[in-house]
Amino acid sequence: MDRNTVHLYEALGVPKSSTQDEIKKAYRRLALRYHPDKVNVAEVPDHETRFRDIQAAYEVLGDPKKRQVYDKYGLMGVQMAGTEIGARLVELESLLCALFVVFSALFVLAIIFLSFLSVRVDGKVDWNYFIVFIPLWILDAILGLMILYQFGRPVEVDDEDPHDRDADAEGETSAAGSSAADRDARKQQKIREKRQQRVVGSSFAMVNLFLFVAFQVLIVRKANDFYSISSPEVFAPYFALEGIFLILALVRIAMALKVVEAEVPVTAKLRVIFEALWWKVVRLALAVLIMLRVDDYITCSWGIVFIPLYLVGLKYLVQLLLGYRSFSKMQNPEMRQQGKALMVAGLVIFVIIGSLSYSLIGLLAAKLDGCDYSASRVLIPVFIVLAIMLCCSGCCLPCVLLASGAGEDGMVGPEGAEIRVVSPNLRIEGVEDGGVDTSSGLVAASTMPVTTTKVTTTTAAPTTIPGTGTCTGVAAWNSATIYAAPGTKITYGGRLIENKWWTQNEVPSTANTWSVWKDDGAC
Repeated sequence: MDRNTVHLYEALGVPKSSTQDEIKKAYRRLALRYHPDKVNVAEVPDHETRFRDIQAAYEVLGDPKKRQVYDKYGLMGVQMAGTEIGARLVELESLLCALFVVFSALFVLAIIFLSFLSVRVDGKVDWNYFIVFIPLWILDAILGLMILYQFGRPVEVDDEDPHDRDADAEGETSAAGSSAADRDARKQQKIREKRQQRVVGSSFAMVNLFLFVAFQVLIVRKANDFYSISSPEVFAPYFALEGIFLILALVRIAMALKVVEAEVPVTAKLRVIFEALWWKVVRLALAVLIMLRVDDYITCSWGIVFIPLYLVGLKYLVQLLLGYRSFSKMQNPEMRQQGKALMVAGLVIFVIIGSLSYSLIGLLAAKLDGCDYSASRVLIPVFIVLAIMLCCSGCCLPCVLLASGAGEDGMVGPEGAEIRVVSPNLRIEGVEDGGVDTSSGLVAASTMPVTTTKVTTTTAAPTTIPGTGTCTGVAAWNSATIYAAPGTKITYGGRLIENKWWTQNEVPSTANTWSVWKDDGAC
């Protein structure tokens, strides 16, 4: 979101503390100075751009509500303010910035931890492994504080109950359930339910965190004194954690298969089960192999121990190839081309990530098998990935976020019409209306509301569409129009034209297609 909240003030040459009258005067003065029909093109060659910027600035700053939003959120905040989801997205930048900070902190902690680990494994320092794990202890503390904050956060519920809305729509009385006492009772019930859900969720998260920390503590103990504890004891918290996730996955699978129709093929059901369980099974198999190899229950090469990780890459490679084959058989050429391009892009990403990942696995297996590789060399692929991710979360993505509004400086007119640079033959002149500001050439704002309907005709002269009732007919103009200040009303030939538009007073002698705004009579 573009948070530049001074750009539009600079366009009008006024400070942010200016009053609405000062902004209006500055706009009129600059609009007259840089209008294509008034300016000396030789002296100001960029007059069209400056005139457009002035128009866009006054569109926002001339409206007190838009100005208030702009002063806080910038141009994108103004553009989102009128949308249905604007209220929920107006703080999106703050949320994204918080996420960038969190991820950057995580990547920094990971880099520090791996740096400590590499120098300790290589014997360059003789620290206790408790010191090496300090970055992970910090991470654990942050996660614990986040869980406690979520647990202690006040429960919020909607003030308007759907039952009350239905009751109001059907005209029910308070005795039917819409009384204040009943609403309070339902609100308290919803608060209790949400509180119970939060307690369950926070407790589950805290149990997982406890098992995760216990696993780290046992690893540190094993690393400091290899024979003080066995590998099965070290992996006990991890297996408990994986068991919890596995049970939850099995419950979800059972519930999903219970509700599916009987006509669903067995292959589809097996595919659902595979997608839900394959990664958990791989993790468990890898943990079991590592546990057995550490205590020499098996004496194979570490490259064999890491076979489950090779299967992960094989799974994704087969999935990409099958996807490419599936898209190739599609009848729709556009969807076929897009799908194949997507699969090719996925394959390129797979090659990049796979090269780094399997380089790490190969180096680690060689190191554990006794090759004279330093730990820092083994961890080079990890450091590369973490450095790239840290650069993205701490620099690239925030810069993209801040620059996202750079291309949105151009404003739009009513009904999404794009602001176009004014044609040189457009003129601002006073008319016999009594509402003309002769000092600037602009017609003063009127309180008369006008509702218009756009129609199209072809003629060599302006077309006048008669109004209804007490309304005034509206003359047509061609496509060379430009959006003007809010509240500004222009007259053409003594007739009031749609609010916020300027027109050209000179009519071409040849036939043209005209955009006609017909008065609907809502005066």
